Amino acid sequence: MIKRLTLLLILTGCIWLTSADVLIYGDTRSHPEVHRTLIQQVKDLPIKLAFHTGDQNQQGKSQAEYDSFKEIISPLKALFYPVRGNHEKDLELYRSNFPNPSGKSYYAVKHDSLKYIVLDSNLELLPGSVQHNWLKQQLTADDLPKILLLHHPVLSSGYHGQELGLELYLPALLQKHKVLAVFCGHDHNFEHLALNGIHYFVTGGGGAPLREMGELSPYSLYFQKIHHYIIMRKDGSKLQLQTFDLQGNSIYECQIDLK
Repeated sequence: MIKRLTLLLILTGCIWLTSADVLIYGDTRSHPEVHRTLIQQVKDLPIKLAFHTGDQNQQGKSQAEYDSFKEIISPLKALFYPVRGNHEKDLELYRSNFPNPSGKSYYAVKHDSLKYIVLDSNLELLPGSVQHNWLKQQLTADDLPKILLLHHPVLSSGYHGQELGLELYLPALLQKHKVLAVFCGHDHNFEHLALNGIHYFVTGGGGAPLREMGELSPYSLYFQKIHHYIIMRKDGSKLQLQTFDLQGNSIYECQIDLK
């Protein structure tokens, strides 16, 4: 599956696919048996795209870690798109395992009339930085509704909280464009927050040790310390999102207007 993804990325740069379910989850780093259970739950679902919000591995310094990770996700019948987490410490090793046309650790994917923008929050993101300027170009390049994915939370009530200060400048930028939602990891829990019409999700429950809430954000709508994954489906003028535990039980549902 990784080879198929690599070939498609090289040939097309940005991929257009028909409507299908999208899997979103992250932070699988320290308990591969939990990750394996998660994949077994979703492997037979009609998933066409899978996004991982970062921390695939414990250290990200050896090829053996990536080989183990790829073996676990191999049952997925989906194109796989990772976000680089802070545990993917070796940038060149990460890029060699998940190459994309930009040659960078951040990239964009078009799917079912949506644009997914994947950032690397381990690299400079402040206004004026190379990655920030690239993000602005991606936001203004077309009129497609957009979804942002990065590892460190923009908003969070979790253990790490908003440690990078992304909330000081990213929400204002995203408000100016058709950004529907932001998906992050890093905090090992599930949370849904909302600010000025944009939905923010923390999905870091793929296997890393779960942690209690830190300081409750005023923008939080729902928080649970649980291993989980999110299934997203485009349904007419709405995005339907459903969060499941590792036994396949639905624990949270919401929808996002596309217009």
